[in-house]
Amino acid sequence: MPRVIGPVPSDRWEREVRRQLLKQLPDKWIVVCNVSWALKNEMGSVRDGQADFVILAPELGLAVVEVKGSKSVRVDAEGKWYRIAGGYNGKSSEILLKEPPPEQATRNLHTLTKVVKEELSFGENAPFPGLHAWLVVYPNGEVEGKLDTYDQSTIVTKKRMHQLGSVISGALLAKGGEATGKKFSQELADRAAEILTNQRFRVVAVDTELDTYEDEKDIDELTRQQFAALRGAFELPRVAIIGPAGSGKTLLAIWKLSALLEEGQKAIFVCFNKALAESLRIKHPSMANAIVSIDSLFWRIVDDHAGSSEKDFYSKVLPERVLDALYSFKDDDKYDAIIIDEGQDFGDDRIVALYHLLEDSDNSQWLYFADSKQDLYGQGTNETLGAEVTFRLYHNCRNTERVNAATNKVCSGEVKSMPGMPSGEIPHVSICKADFMAQKAWSLVNELSSEGGAVILSPFKLENSCMNGSKKAYGLELTEDISKLGQPGFVFYSTIKSFKGLEARHVVFVHADKPGMNPALADEDLYVAFTRATARLDVVTTNREAESWLSGLLMTLA
Repeated sequence: MPRVIGPVPSDRWEREVRRQLLKQLPDKWIVVCNVSWALKNEMGSVRDGQADFVILAPELGLAVVEVKGSKSVRVDAEGKWYRIAGGYNGKSSEILLKEPPPEQATRNLHTLTKVVKEELSFGENAPFPGLHAWLVVYPNGEVEGKLDTYDQSTIVTKKRMHQLGSVISGALLAKGGEATGKKFSQELADRAAEILTNQRFRVVAVDTELDTYEDEKDIDELTRQQFAALRGAFELPRVAIIGPAGSGKTLLAIWKLSALLEEGQKAIFVCFNKALAESLRIKHPSMANAIVSIDSLFWRIVDDHAGSSEKDFYSKVLPERVLDALYSFKDDDKYDAIIIDEGQDFGDDRIVALYHLLEDSDNSQWLYFADSKQDLYGQGTNETLGAEVTFRLYHNCRNTERVNAATNKVCSGEVKSMPGMPSGEIPHVSICKADFMAQKAWSLVNELSSEGGAVILSPFKLENSCMNGSKKAYGLELTEDISKLGQPGFVFYSTIKSFKGLEARHVVFVHADKPGMNPALADEDLYVAFTRATARLDVVTTNREAESWLSGLLMTLA
């Protein structure tokens, strides 16, 4: 594997090129990522620039690699370059590029070879000590049209990504013979790497975008460590486990449910959020019959549903009717174990009624999971009801370190990240006019989740949100079908309240605001919204005061 210097790119397709370079290039080669500079030209003016990658190949030379994420590019008969865009409303269009990518790559190559040569103390008129070349890479697309003026080695499309290493070698050798290449020794390559990362180049670090699939695996492993630490607690008959968002409560509860069912116990998992229950049933079909939301469970138990439209029906009236119905229950109708998730939303009346569904109040198992900071409905549930022992979780093992740090800043928290969690990126805050919020949301989705799987969260239901008139864009479809959550081709829309307990790799939070300025967005809603993203969080607001407040808090994390 080659030596790599510089930050992991934030752009998806630059990360893909970086991964391929790591796989394909020889051990002695050097990859410098995101080289930025600000230098005076011959006229005394300062010109800045940036190259995606600079490859330093001992015994060959220096190659500048520019990455373009376009899916389709056309070059016309006059040599003009056009990017073919899918369009916000699904209509394709051609956008003229201000500068052809090969010209950009050529200019960057000339700048960098000139500076490296001078810093290596070669004379101004002396040739570069080795071969030098440029390449433009389209890891997600193809180029069609007139390419007579460009050698095949200089334009790399999706079909040749698996040959990237050999293409770079070929591009360098196409510029001269091996004898010239051998002048660029390992020592010169190492010195060139030092030059390209020298402070005079003002190398600017970009936010690190993580490889979400690998990090999800790491996060899952860290949660398992937390589960192992609590194994003793799970053997006790009456336990409350309290922890912040992302501490693994739902996952721990599901693992315990699985263990109980395998033992032949009659166990049930009860949560508050119907969407969470449905999502868990889809993920765990073998346990689907044992997963239910609290109100659905109580609705099934009682026959009298009169007054169901009243304000306190589900929180007060229905639990009372459940207690009345218990007189006709047999022991076989009750449960050996009840596992509660999102307990803070139940309220005391639901908890008491649920407790009476245990078959044996002395020997049955009661596991209660909750987080008071996610009390979206102001229930103020007594977490000690039914519990003899309370354990507390202190680590977040869902969100990256930077998303967790951002949540602490915005929500005045002190939750620690689980040791070993990925660093990730600082959440990005955008401001736009209300009429353009949907377009902005789709643009953010397309940037990082172009194949689908992202989630758009809002304080409002879809019909009252900016997304109501914009349900398709960039080949993706907006859906409220929980079975499509995380699926290619779809972007899931939800209110913040309905997404509590759930998560996604990429979350776009629209209609964001400062607490107290929007009655639909309380402190608890903001906390839940910020803690749903496992990898990347984008925040979009129309309020300049809110944008200034959020950006000011997050700026301290840079």
